[in-house]
Amino acid sequence: MRYSIASQALCGAITASAMAVPNAPVQKRAQHVDISSFKSFPTADPQQFLDKADENVREFFNMGMFNDGPMDESGKWLDRPVAFLEDIKDKLELHFENLEQFFETGKIKSVDLHDTFKGSVKYEVKEFKGQIKSEIKSETKNRVGSRSSYSLYDWGSIFKNPFKQTEQPAQTPAGNGDATGDDTSNQPTTTPIETPSDNSGNNQDTSGGNTSGDNSSNQPKSTPENDESNSGKKASEPANPPASDDTAAATCNPSNSHVRFEWDNYSRSDRTAFVQAIKCLQSKPSGGSKYSGSQNRYEDLISVHRDMTADIHQTAAFLVWHRYFVWVFEQMLRDECGFDRAMPWWDETKHAGAFASSDVFTDAWFGHLPAMTQDGQGTCIESGAFAGTTLHVGPGSGNTDHCLSRAVDESQTAQCNKDFTNSCLSMKTYEEFRDCFELGPHGYGHNGIGAVMAEVSASVGDPIFFMHHLFVDHTFRIWQNAMPSRRTAISGCADKADPCTPITLETKLSTNGLRPDITVGEVLNTLSGTVCYRYDY
Repeated sequence: MRYSIASQALCGAITASAMAVPNAPVQKRAQHVDISSFKSFPTADPQQFLDKADENVREFFNMGMFNDGPMDESGKWLDRPVAFLEDIKDKLELHFENLEQFFETGKIKSVDLHDTFKGSVKYEVKEFKGQIKSEIKSETKNRVGSRSSYSLYDWGSIFKNPFKQTEQPAQTPAGNGDATGDDTSNQPTTTPIETPSDNSGNNQDTSGGNTSGDNSSNQPKSTPENDESNSGKKASEPANPPASDDTAAATCNPSNSHVRFEWDNYSRSDRTAFVQAIKCLQSKPSGGSKYSGSQNRYEDLISVHRDMTADIHQTAAFLVWHRYFVWVFEQMLRDECGFDRAMPWWDETKHAGAFASSDVFTDAWFGHLPAMTQDGQGTCIESGAFAGTTLHVGPGSGNTDHCLSRAVDESQTAQCNKDFTNSCLSMKTYEEFRDCFELGPHGYGHNGIGAVMAEVSASVGDPIFFMHHLFVDHTFRIWQNAMPSRRTAISGCADKADPCTPITLETKLSTNGLRPDITVGEVLNTLSGTVCYRYDY
């Protein structure tokens, strides 16, 4: 049978039409990008820090003794005794404050507690040889008792160890609905310039593993997203302005500070509001030509970080400047995009070696985390809230259009683990801690996510940068919690000059006009008044 050219064309059209399936997803070919020229973050051999760490002190951090949680007005924990480290003869020792009073308040008799310790040791006893000093007085011998004969794990129920996850948040995972609660008295607000599309309005204070203590009345809460009665409800507390007067510290009450919630404790509604506020910054015009290469307000942040890279990495300014930088980012979200929720943070230790499986990296939020290609290339992100993002600042000192790309290496994200983190936390001095964490979990986290995040100067181009540095800042705060003096003293070199400029409490921190300059002393303590926040655990 013969067919005319016209009939053959018609048959071809029919065949093509028959093969097309309505609503079938179009398989888009992944776009790869050469990242061989990207300058990655410096890292160090983990073993050098693991060997240097004091095993006992590392275990104190592992138990969560210095983790954040609900506080009273004086800054003491509501859910556990006040534990702190003291430098005694060049060795850190653990001490407690008003321990007997804490147990009396909790109606726990010290003699019963001692009997409990003796009868319920389920772990190998670790001899601390008197390093742990308690003020429990034995009712039978009327003398100060020593904890040195008991396992540190006996303190687990007292310190609400968050790593053991013995108490789960009341809310279900973000994808399955949020927990109830209607108190928004601690949520900061601004007059929205551009309100995020999802504004159901409230957060739940699960406080991570530290769920005991009655500090819920001032925490951001969440309601189920189908609860229309609270939809769009606004909070009463204003956003933190840059503090420039003596009233700032007085207005920051530790019992009523802002709380940053770990991602798993952060409601779906709040996650949506957070990523939409970042997108809002990406849609706003740049603040001006002083932000080289920037074409929007979010890229102003990239430009500032890029231009200051030399002074804010591998110097004593690293931790305090990035704390300030994350806080500036938060104020921009609030003041310029109407973000009115608590801030999140991401506990990377829970996903070490498996970042890609975290629901941070899903279509709903930050997009997927693809592996590096076999030929070492990154993949342009085409999923999530930031799909198809084109960056104009970077790579490096240049300003060349390039896609938001990632290239995960889980062998590097594996170094964001609990042991490495706790080893850094066990370091005695600020410089030792800074060196360990900057060249440790910080550097490995950046390089592990890869591509844009691994490009030192312009890594802010990937919005996951702020989630990573919220983890860094959380770890910094926990290190400070262990010794009150760490919130009021700092040392090291503020720059790389020879001789260097010593960093002091009066050293100025700048973001090139994004927000007013402040001093190191104003951010060293997160409850200083200029900034006013803690973490949920």
